[in-house]
Amino acid sequence: MVEDLDSEDFELIIAESPRIEIPIPREKLLSFIKLVEDLGWNKARVKRYITTALKLRELERRYGKSYAALVKAYEKLVSDEVKLRYSIEQLMEKRKQMEEDFKLYMEQYKLTLEAVQGVGKLVEALKMRGLDLADLERALKTLSFMKEAGYDVEEIVNRLKNIESYETSIRELEKIIEEMEKNLENLESEKKRLLREIEEIHEISGDLEDLRRAREALEESIKQAEAELNEVSRRLENAKSELEALIGYRASFEEMRRMLDELESEVNRLRAERDSLQNEVAQLLGARNDIGEIRRRLEEERTKLAAIEKEIGDRQSYLEILEGELAAAYSILKLFTEPGGVEVEDLEPLVTHLQRILKIKRGELPALKPLEPHILNKVKDDLASLIMPYVRGEFVPKKAFDQLEKEVKRLKEENEALREELESLRKLVEVKPPATPAEQPKPLLEAITPSGEAVELKTLDRGRRFRIKCPSCGEISVAIAPAAEELGELTSKGYKLRFTCRCGKSLIIPPDVLLKKLEASGA
Repeated sequence: MVEDLDSEDFELIIAESPRIEIPIPREKLLSFIKLVEDLGWNKARVKRYITTALKLRELERRYGKSYAALVKAYEKLVSDEVKLRYSIEQLMEKRKQMEEDFKLYMEQYKLTLEAVQGVGKLVEALKMRGLDLADLERALKTLSFMKEAGYDVEEIVNRLKNIESYETSIRELEKIIEEMEKNLENLESEKKRLLREIEEIHEISGDLEDLRRAREALEESIKQAEAELNEVSRRLENAKSELEALIGYRASFEEMRRMLDELESEVNRLRAERDSLQNEVAQLLGARNDIGEIRRRLEEERTKLAAIEKEIGDRQSYLEILEGELAAAYSILKLFTEPGGVEVEDLEPLVTHLQRILKIKRGELPALKPLEPHILNKVKDDLASLIMPYVRGEFVPKKAFDQLEKEVKRLKEENEALREELESLRKLVEVKPPATPAEQPKPLLEAITPSGEAVELKTLDRGRRFRIKCPSCGEISVAIAPAAEELGELTSKGYKLRFTCRCGKSLIIPPDVLLKKLEASGA
């Protein structure tokens, strides 16, 4: 495919042939060229070889060392990098372990703080209600005894919560009883008045008919009074039965004994029932017969409390160990990082921590004896993690040494494999002659007549070199332009120049445009 290009459609770069000064004797250069031709290498491969050799020589000149010394230094740097990576991994593991230990310590501290705050809130709530821990202990023992006796403790507590409603009902019943008693007193006074009137009638009038009528009226009045009295008595009995049911229902609670005593002092008719209910409550509570059981349970609870206090003391000791360990770690860190600025106060936490560990070893702190292996291992790990950065240059950890040994062994195996592969390639080259690589097409510049025929240029040996960039593949090629006289002749005849790139793309170049650019570059 051929395209017509104007002066703006292509980039033309004029370049003269550079003078290459090679600091190599001619005989050696010819020998090298002959060797390359015998091996059948292409130009690109030779160029890479020469470029690589020059870079190696430049490196040797810059650093003043041979290639072998540079490779050895590189291997040493790689080994140091492996050691450094191992050290970083160790530090990361130590940091992760310390974070886990600190997290565990904070969780234990949080649990202890929550427990102390809960106990403090409970004590404050008891003080606000005028109670103390002894009252709470007695209440718990009472509830426990009632639960063991078969009572529903939750139901009892719920009913005690409704005591106000029961008290209101009792006061209403008391008011009804008082009203009924007043009505009864009024009826009694009415009865007495009627009896007095009957006596007066007997004394004043002796007429039988009048007496009979008065008698009948009195009998009727008496019947009505008896009916009203019976109705009032019935209502009074109903109220009494309701009151007795409520009082009997509440009599099973120790909290209501005082209320019952107050009500029985006001209502004399309920004294006998009060005594029986008091006896029943005393039997339910078993306060007279179970004093020994209560004391035994009290001793058991005290024993449990002592065990809990002992456990709290052990945990507090362990907490002090952890705090001492942290202070000792900071002391060691300061001792290694700033040895000149270490004061006596900085070493005191370390000494205190070591003395506590010595007491554990001697058995003076038996509560912390089970934690002895953990504390010793923790101290060893902390000391190793703090000392290692300062002695790392003199000592290599066993794990790092093993890792380096494995790495060297692996590199040796790879080196042997590469040597074997190189040897096999050498044998293959010696046995089989290299095939001549396919030659790539060279850039071509030729003249084109108006009819489209190709004409060979005549003055290429006297022309100037120029560089042209292919707009298709972007490759920059070096071509030789014909002389200025031939370019003028081609322009007068209406010929054009056709440049064919290695990619096969053809470009049409006007001769006058190329002549102008050559003249401009020459000027």
